[in-house]
Amino acid sequence: MSRFLTPDDANHISDFLSAPRLQTFLNLTKSGLREDAIELHQATMSLGIAVMAVTGLIEVSLRNAACKQLNMMFGRTDWLRNPPLALQWQDLEGNSIRRAQKQARRAAYSKMTGPQKAALDAQAFPDGKPPGMSHEDVASRRQATIAVADSQVIAQLTMHFWKRLFSDQYEAMLWKRGLRKIFPNKTLSRANIASHLEVIYEMRNRLAHHEPVYGSRLDAVLEAISFVSTYLGNRDPNVVSPFAKLIMPQRDILSGQVAIMRSTFDRLTPPPAAPAGG
Repeated sequence: MSRFLTPDDANHISDFLSAPRLQTFLNLTKSGLREDAIELHQATMSLGIAVMAVTGLIEVSLRNAACKQLNMMFGRTDWLRNPPLALQWQDLEGNSIRRAQKQARRAAYSKMTGPQKAALDAQAFPDGKPPGMSHEDVASRRQATIAVADSQVIAQLTMHFWKRLFSDQYEAMLWKRGLRKIFPNKTLSRANIASHLEVIYEMRNRLAHHEPVYGSRLDAVLEAISFVSTYLGNRDPNVVSPFAKLIMPQRDILSGQVAIMRSTFDRLTPPPAAPAGG
C-alpha cells in the first residue's frame, strides 16, 4: 500500500484523474490499489518536471549555438527570413518561420496599450476600418502591420525547428558548411546527433501532454541528455564542458528524481518476469 495515501484520499483524487489515465498506473501496480497507482502517477509527474528543466536548457542552448554558427556561416544575421542563395528552407521550416513570425507579432501586440493598438489602424485600414468587423479580425489586421526583429521570431521557434536543422535535408546546406562545429567532436555523425535530438524533442512533446515517463523511454532520454551534455560545444568527451557545467544543477535534480521514481516503481510494481528457461 502507498505510504502517503489512504483509500479515502484515493476516492477523492480519482475524481481529478481520468479513468484511462489512472488505469495505466493501476495496470503497473502489484496491489491493484488506486492509492498505489496515484503514487506512481505522482512520481512520474515529478520526474517529468525535472526532465523538462534539463531539456529546456538544451533547447535554449542549441538554439543560441545554432544562431551564432549560422550568423558566422552566412556572414549575416537575417538568414532566417531572408535566406541566402545557399540556404533553401524546406516547407516544414518555412511554415514554422511564418507561424513564429505571427506569434511574435501577437506577443508584441499583447504588450501594447489601447492607444498604441488603435494607432496601428492607420496602416491596417488605410481606407478606414470596415463596419462590423469582429474584434479578432481587427486584432489580426493590426498585428500584421507590426515589424518584429529576427530575434523575436527566433524566440518563438520550437525544438522541432532546431532539431530539423540536423536532418539529412540540410546536410549539404548546413551541416557540411559549418553547423557540425556546434558538436565539434569529429567522431560524431550528423545522423547520430539527429537521433539524440529527436529523442529529446519527442520527450518534450510527451511531457507537454503530461504523458508518463518510465521504462525504455526514460532510459532513452537520459542517454540523449548525457550525449548532448558531453558533446555540445565540446571536442573532448573526457573534459567537462562549459555546457555540462551549465546544466549540472538541473541534472543533479533530475538524478534525484530518477532515483525516487525507480525506488517507487520497485516498491509498488511486480518484479520483471524471469527469462524463459532461466
